Amino acid sequence: MESTVLQAAALPPCHGDFPFPASRDTAEALRRLALFHAAEPTPAFLEELRRKPVGRSALALDRDDAIQAAALIDEVVSDLPDRITRRSVAPLCADFAAIHRTLEHAACPTEAPWLDERARADSAASLRRWRCGLEAELRRPPLDQWPDDHLAPQLALLAALLDQGRTGDATRFLDRHPLSWAPGFCSRVATRCREPFYAGVAILTNAHLDDLRDRLGAAGGLPRPSDDGADIRRRRWTEGRFPRACTCD
Repeated sequence: MESTVLQAAALPPCHGDFPFPASRDTAEALRRLALFHAAEPTPAFLEELRRKPVGRSALALDRDDAIQAAALIDEVVSDLPDRITRRSVAPLCADFAAIHRTLEHAACPTEAPWLDERARADSAASLRRWRCGLEAELRRPPLDQWPDDHLAPQLALLAALLDQGRTGDATRFLDRHPLSWAPGFCSRVATRCREPFYAGVAILTNAHLDDLRDRLGAAGGLPRPSDDGADIRRRRWTEGRFPRACTCD
């Protein structure tokens, strides 16, 4: 079995924060992504997506995988009945549960199962430190129903760092946590979920994290850790081959 689990490579000594003009829009996009992963879709949520399609929102990115993912999500929403009811969204809710609650697709939405056992305690302690001072925001519904290492709170934490102008910290957090495991999660969801809606969400999430790391790195002069495997992951996504490494199996 191939492993996407990377040792949490530390960046060089702190370079401090740096200007990142897109911080506000990027933080908004991350919070919107967090909602996709934090709560099952409701008729009201989908009606909002119908009024403001993903492809014309803060979630739009100018890269092929993100464009295709946004189109996939928007197509699913446009195909729903004129009056969206709980019954019409039941298949989406079932797939959300399979991904985030029952783990039916063997794609853990939390960080710990993607890590070596020896790394789990260090990762949990690291997350507690990162969340310090941000608990009020990260415990708001619907984030409050998930553990600290779930993808939704991690996306929200990343957004909070950007909102506070902590761009150096955002870069380090991205390397230390989401990018160490979320690409593997997203790849599994994209290939195993039942509903195209969640395939689109997974691909869009991966695209945003990858794109954000490139932009932060360019703005702050912080290259990716040499062993982060980004080039390999991109090639596998392009070729339709997805890495696997999770104790959900």
